[in-house]
Amino acid sequence: MTTIDTSLVRTWRTPGHSLSGALLGCLFSPLLLADDGPLRLEQQFVSAPSVESTTVAEMAKFGSKVQIIERQQIERAGPSSDITRVLQMYVPGLYVAPKNGPFDYGTYSLLGGRNDDTLILLDGVRLNNRLYGGLYLDTLPANAIERIEVLKGGQSLLFGTQAVAGVINIVTRSPQTREASGEVNLGLDSFMGRSGDARVERIVSNGFGDLGLLAYVSHNVSDGYQPFRNSAYSASTRDKKRAYEVSTFGAKAIQGFADDSRLELFYQYSDANLDFARAVNNKKTTNDRIQQIATATFEQHLDERFSYFVKGHVNDWDTRYTRINSTETGATKVINHNDYWGFTDWGLQAEGKAELDGGHVLVFGSDNQWFKGQDDVLKIDDKQARASALYTQLRPVFEALPDWHPSLGVRHEKISGGESATVGMLTSLYELNANWQLRGQYGSAFKLPNAEQLYANEDDEKGNPDLKPEKSVNAELGLDYKGSLLAGEFNASVTAYRRKIDDLIALDGIHFVNGEAQVRVRGIEADGRWQFSPQWNLSADLTRNLVESRNGVTLSNIPGFFARSRLGFESLDRMWGVGGAIRYIGQIDSPKKVDYGHYSVVDADAYRYLDGPQRHRLSLLVENLLDRDYATSMTSTSPAVDNLGRPFTTEVRYTYRF
Repeated sequence: MTTIDTSLVRTWRTPGHSLSGALLGCLFSPLLLADDGPLRLEQQFVSAPSVESTTVAEMAKFGSKVQIIERQQIERAGPSSDITRVLQMYVPGLYVAPKNGPFDYGTYSLLGGRNDDTLILLDGVRLNNRLYGGLYLDTLPANAIERIEVLKGGQSLLFGTQAVAGVINIVTRSPQTREASGEVNLGLDSFMGRSGDARVERIVSNGFGDLGLLAYVSHNVSDGYQPFRNSAYSASTRDKKRAYEVSTFGAKAIQGFADDSRLELFYQYSDANLDFARAVNNKKTTNDRIQQIATATFEQHLDERFSYFVKGHVNDWDTRYTRINSTETGATKVINHNDYWGFTDWGLQAEGKAELDGGHVLVFGSDNQWFKGQDDVLKIDDKQARASALYTQLRPVFEALPDWHPSLGVRHEKISGGESATVGMLTSLYELNANWQLRGQYGSAFKLPNAEQLYANEDDEKGNPDLKPEKSVNAELGLDYKGSLLAGEFNASVTAYRRKIDDLIALDGIHFVNGEAQVRVRGIEADGRWQFSPQWNLSADLTRNLVESRNGVTLSNIPGFFARSRLGFESLDRMWGVGGAIRYIGQIDSPKKVDYGHYSVVDADAYRYLDGPQRHRLSLLVENLLDRDYATSMTSTSPAVDNLGRPFTTEVRYTYRF
């Protein structure tokens, strides 16, 4: 079976620098073809290990909870899957509900957080736009992703605004082989949705060192399913299905210089035509979108005690919104015609890491971002913003306590047109013995006001340039176990968390204000995985949120309880495997206080290799096996109606690897 053994990444070291489980795939493991056996792995890398790419995973060494979703798990999410679907299936503590299937907006809640309390990164680049504050994942194809890193709890110290409940870093694929190699995937689902993608890569040597090259392309198209109940549609509605068409091209180049530095360039272009489903009077409603993301990162190890990186990025998003109504007489009324909304974000970050005398490590950096946007529907007087930050973190070493790994740090951030925010964070990991470790973190986080809240100028909505950032105090305490259970490998963890958010930004009539409202969250998350035989494994997680609001703030779309479990089986030769999963969502209230939770959804998956070298594979996903009728959210229209999750759907995929 062609998988990358990530244990290589977690344990491999260059002199003076340890690599955590989140290193870029370009640093290891090309796939070598054997004539009479399955593909095998040999370790390869492009120049020096990545400094910047370890930022998320390194926090696990000092007491933060980090979860890694590997490429093998991503592939089980189905041929037409987007990132939202992958997150929904695999991240403990994270509630995700795609509104109307793949490539649509979603509802997110990490450790009881609100929809925009989680920071989303693509290779370290912020995807949460500062002008609107939203999370935009609906055009990211899963085939381009190597892994997903989830860092839980308040994380504003290293990552800034919106990292109130945690950070999700989506890491794109990187070149891994010295011979030209890659794969082609073709998929089809029972709603006649089609998907296709391809990737090619190679590492070559030149006068500077090793050069890794990778390119990928994908195309997903579907007429979709009916996202509302029959009773919700008005007689004049013409378009009752929510369709999508998404095309993506991406490329990455990594140039190594000797053994101590590297330059990485990345570019991704996405072109999406996405239906925006409506139940009443809908003839055509679409978001036609182009998104471009480009990054350039230079990293260097000056010596065994000092390393740094400099990273620049651009995230450009352009959407044309069209809304055409129909009437019972057959007439049409154009409400919006190619109305523009979009934004451009630029960023420049520099970070250094120095090992001091005594083994202490000092991390320090500067993070600068610029934002501009335009919205033909929502009037915003000032469509530009700038945020600048300085931060530092000390990771001390105490010889008398060799099993204790603490860190402490501070960050100061300023946004143009608003007040500044200063936060601090203390983390701690204590290795009790070979099997048990105790971890915890305590600190503050913040969320800066967005441009709509600062500068909106509508008749029913007025911005306030004097808004203060929302501020939160966060605490997490966890216990982890890794060992055996009944002769099988077993690992488990439990985390208790508390959060208090003050200076909440909300509408007081038509004006945005920092009110007296407060949000308090406490809860517990538990997860575990048991490999109880060489062929069978069982994983499960549950999250209990107790969320309360004070002084009138309204909270919605945060589940009080949810749980997941998956049972998997693989043959001893790894030529085939099957699995089944169930997820349960407890009470979850809409903004109108309608409970649309209390449901279970069952999924199943299987794969089969067709040849000994494992180049040809068939995969099957069955989503909503029992055809459960359930809601992912409620519309904001009056009267509100359910957005339905995907009904029973089968997807088959053929993979060829070369």
